[in-house]
Amino acid sequence: MKNLLKILILLFAIGCSSEDSVTLDPVEMEFSTAIKKWNNSNINSYSYILTVSCYCLDTEPNSIEVIDNKITKVNSNLVTPEQLNNDYWNVKTVDELFNIIDEKLKDDPFIFTLKFDQTYGFPIDIYFDMDEMIADEEIGYTISDFKII
Repeated sequence: MKNLLKILILLFAIGCSSEDSVTLDPVEMEFSTAIKKWNNSNINSYSYILTVSCYCLDTEPNSIEVIDNKITKVNSNLVTPEQLNNDYWNVKTVDELFNIIDEKLKDDPFIFTLKFDQTYGFPIDIYFDMDEMIADEEIGYTISDFKII
């Protein structure tokens, strides 16, 4: 009975997936390997949901659309560069997330977790605690529902 339930769940999940969706397969891998995979994928138009976890304001998940490596929509609304600078501090492209990872790693974090998509190399789960003795400075980023446009 348990196997039948597992098979039905699997069939339902397969039947509900769209053709352009990417099946997220998070794995721990070297940062250099992940960024090389991402760059080699030549994906510059995509959408995803980014959730930022921190002790800060406005950390609701945001649906982001990136066309030609530029954020064009947030939560289905067209956005201007001014809005991205002022209102959407927590909205990032994949390339910007790689830049954040690179900068944080240079600062020698106390604890960090990095998981990347096995196929394309984009980050799926990012977490940094920069200092053991400072509370409330931890930050995490989670990507879900990644789709190539």
